[in-house]
Amino acid sequence: MSQAPWGTTVLVGPFGVGKRHIASEWVHLNASRFGSVHWIRARDGELAHGHPVAEAESALDVGGKPALVVIDGLRSWTDYDRFQRGDAAGHVLITSSGPAAEWGGWAEVVPVLPWDRREAIGYLRTNIGSLGAEDAGRIAHALGNLPLALAYAEAWLNRGCTVDGFLNALRDRPRAVLGGAGPDHYPGSLIARIEEARNSLASTDRWIVHLLDAAALLGPTPLPARSVGTRPLYRPDDDTLSTEIALHPAELSKAFPVLGKCGLSTFDDALLHVSPVYCTTVRGLLAQEEKRQAARWTDVLLVALDPRDSVPDRRRARERWQLVLPSFLACHPHEVVTREALTVMAAAYDHLSDLGRWQEVMAWVEVLYRRGMELFTQDDAAVLGVGDVLLRAYTSAHRYADAVKLGAVLRERRSSVWGPMGIDTLRCTSAVIIPLGGCGHVADSVELAQETLVAQTTRLGADHRDTLLTKSRRAVAERMAGRWRDAVATGEAVLEAQQHVLGPAHPDVLSTAYELACAYYESGVHTKDAIDLFAETLRLQGQMLGEDHPAMARTAAGLELVHFEAYGALESAERCWGALERLRQEFGVGDRDVYRLEQACQALGMRW
Repeated sequence: MSQAPWGTTVLVGPFGVGKRHIASEWVHLNASRFGSVHWIRARDGELAHGHPVAEAESALDVGGKPALVVIDGLRSWTDYDRFQRGDAAGHVLITSSGPAAEWGGWAEVVPVLPWDRREAIGYLRTNIGSLGAEDAGRIAHALGNLPLALAYAEAWLNRGCTVDGFLNALRDRPRAVLGGAGPDHYPGSLIARIEEARNSLASTDRWIVHLLDAAALLGPTPLPARSVGTRPLYRPDDDTLSTEIALHPAELSKAFPVLGKCGLSTFDDALLHVSPVYCTTVRGLLAQEEKRQAARWTDVLLVALDPRDSVPDRRRARERWQLVLPSFLACHPHEVVTREALTVMAAAYDHLSDLGRWQEVMAWVEVLYRRGMELFTQDDAAVLGVGDVLLRAYTSAHRYADAVKLGAVLRERRSSVWGPMGIDTLRCTSAVIIPLGGCGHVADSVELAQETLVAQTTRLGADHRDTLLTKSRRAVAERMAGRWRDAVATGEAVLEAQQHVLGPAHPDVLSTAYELACAYYESGVHTKDAIDLFAETLRLQGQMLGEDHPAMARTAAGLELVHFEAYGALESAERCWGALERLRQEFGVGDRDVYRLEQACQALGMRW
């Protein structure tokens, strides 16, 4: 901070970072440089000792030294005029939770931020002797490393509360945890400051505070304002949730900077950062009606962040999803309210499954599917769409029995609405082909594939993407049935057609290529073709899917196994170990490729 006796210095930061403490320490160290010191509480416009502001403004300097005026808790630079001392020379020190940009140009701005994680953990472990580093990290994460909140945690844990007990109370009963008087003569409590900020927002416009609550439900990862799309939005009425009001996306974008001034969030570089403490405690703070409003507004934000319509290109869509996925993952699927949000949440989970994170997403999709059936009819298109996502996730994770059971339900519902020849009905039927064969019903799987292929060729044409996908699945069913020659012929034909229609690196094409390489391998007469196709598919998967995708491990396993059986050696021991560990992680030790890789390693005298 500046040592100059004149000018204005502003300590800027969110509630609870220690701005008042820093100001007090600075005043204590520099008091001898000033003729008088006046500490004003901005909230009530009075001196800290109870004297009116007018007395501070008329106070004489001692010994010709300039006066120091401390204005504590000034909300915004627009409120500064009523505290100015006219033409009197002196230094003004301000603490504020408003945006730093407001003060730039005419005041020295000193940002005061929460501690970093190491400092927060160090503080907790120093003051709570029995606390381990991992538990200290959990508390620091929940409280966003905020010094004031950490002081509350210290008090609770030193009274004998367990870490889990504290964290549970923080989420469920935050008023009991953060509602007492703050440490070091902090005025009021942290809860009081939070409620003061919310009330101030509500006095401006009630829907703004609901937007803050919704952003907290999707936090604490910053919410990217630039990702708000252009599609029409509908927000709930402030009084009646069932009444919808049109909301232009521009109105939503304009609201984010307003939220950044409230002290519970900041808005910098088009990112809305909601205080982690508020994100942790919001569900426990809100009354029931406020929770319903927040959940409904959460749906508005999710629909606004939907990247699908604006980015048709698959690779760019992945980049856009990467920006908004943390917000979708923070949303509890059982809190979804609207059909639109149900659809976009399903799309987010489907994207995660596409990234190979199907094990992670499985439970969430199951909850979302049940939530959809609670809100709407079982035949609702949005609910069936969530079912499709769950069916794909089951199949990817080799939970074939669950996939067959769910697929039968979805087919029946779609057939009752659109008929057995409906496009969506046929698409759902096609999705059951591989799970059916995976359950051992290989003859039924081949028969179902042929029937679906004939129907889709009639409805959509031979070169439609859905038709080609079903043909690829028929090749897999033929391989499962031991019909290697048919599987190779079908696989080669559909791979060529898919490459022509979709391009060489489309996920459908890569899946077909992998399955064809498996057919080459298992036929026993196309070993060289199998090695070449596995290698090329592995290269393209690395470019399109990423090195961590489980499909990479599956293809690498195929390449190493065929190389071992052909030449009695692995092509890459390192790649073999990597594939083995990933497949164990994703599918367990009972997976067929895991067993075969382990046998190959044992035959070569390799140990793990």
